[in-house]
Amino acid sequence: MKKLAVFIGGLLITGNIYSQLCPGGGSTFSAAALFDQTWTLGCSSGTSCTGGTTFDNRTTCESTTTMDGCAPTSTCGTASNNASDLWFKFYATATTATIRVNPSVSFISAIQAFSGGPTCGSLIEIGCGVATAVNSGITVNLIGLTPGLLYYYRVYGSAATPSQRTGTFCLCGSSGLGSSPLPVVLISFKAAIVQKNKVQLTWSTASELNSKHFELQYSADGNNFTTIAILAGKGTTSIPSDYSFIHTNPFAGMNYYRLKQVDLDDRYQYSEIVTAKINDGSLISLFPNPVKEKLVIESSLNTDAFLVDETGQSLQQIRLMTGRNEISVSKLNSGVYFIRLADNEIRKFNVMR
Repeated sequence: MKKLAVFIGGLLITGNIYSQLCPGGGSTFSAAALFDQTWTLGCSSGTSCTGGTTFDNRTTCESTTTMDGCAPTSTCGTASNNASDLWFKFYATATTATIRVNPSVSFISAIQAFSGGPTCGSLIEIGCGVATAVNSGITVNLIGLTPGLLYYYRVYGSAATPSQRTGTFCLCGSSGLGSSPLPVVLISFKAAIVQKNKVQLTWSTASELNSKHFELQYSADGNNFTTIAILAGKGTTSIPSDYSFIHTNPFAGMNYYRLKQVDLDDRYQYSEIVTAKINDGSLISLFPNPVKEKLVIESSLNTDAFLVDETGQSLQQIRLMTGRNEISVSKLNSGVYFIRLADNEIRKFNVMR
């Protein structure tokens, strides 16, 4: 507590200012502090938080709250040794993350991380750790995270000696922790043949931020796309979402699909192209067509093929494997070319500069 002296009209007036003893940290889900990367900047190892942010779970700044009981029983340490905790939350920026705490000299720190929330009883422990001694750092490595999803963790004291259950600490060397949800995170986009030559398109998102809708676009040549369906997005959500649409009238041969994800402000981004082949008896399919840099050849078998120009001259022999094959055409001039198989099946494509 500090004294404030102010002169008003020649009079000296004094009062009390209560300073914040424990920056960050929360005692409820809504008050859980969102991770800030600046907390770790300039942070030293050992017991020094010089350049970082010092947190404090001593009872004068963080008394025991109902949130202590919201955490499932930790799989590490002894529950009866635990003191009041400070709560944090973060958005995963990768599938892995590291939370590291450097404690003060008289504090034995512990970390417990969770998926789920934000209600008591909905948390699932995904990692925990307790320091082995005072003045000893603790690191918890998390795996299997979904980028863009919100996770919680708490830092608390855990020691047989009560005086070592509270103290100060800093978050040094933590990584993979973000302070904002990612834009739409597309984790899969697939095309499959179903129901007698119909194509089922499915896609999943890990999270969505200001997502207006998805335009499902179709092409018969891998180059010119038209929209065949529009499915509403989920706005902003950290909950994984699944989408599905059946294309009832694809062409025989190779069919090409992509997603155009549109935000509420009409900004958009495209997914990668996926394909589905309706069997027409041909052994290979080519896309995109026209092509500038890289030609994709979908083959139904392992076979030899030849790149041929308009005059019939063979420019390159190619060994095709079943499935997707790619060849560079970046050195070819603009014009018409062919892929010819050993059995003389021919497919034409155009190079455009």
